[in-house]
Amino acid sequence: MLSIILWIVFGAIVGYIADFFDKSVALTWFERVAVGVIGAVVGGSVAQLITTGTIGLDAAAGFDIISIVVAVLGALGALFVWKRVRGTSIA
Repeated sequence: MLSIILWIVFGAIVGYIADFFDKSVALTWFERVAVGVIGAVVGGSVAQLITTGTIGLDAAAGFDIISIVVAVLGALGALFVWKRVRGTSIA
């Protein structure tokens, strides 16, 4: 249960940071958390694939600056895809 709460908190932090960098779309609180969690999973998986050559969802090792940077990059990628699927113009 605690890990789910930590993922939500981490997702909210990452979502707010990604929303700060990409002002082209207004996100609700839930959307920020969702984008942050998706970004953390995608970014962590891609980083693990690049560094180890394997892919998995167990890439989350801790709450540090590298994890935040990787998750924010993943969240920005998720925002890009989300805007394309939703049909929002990309400025």
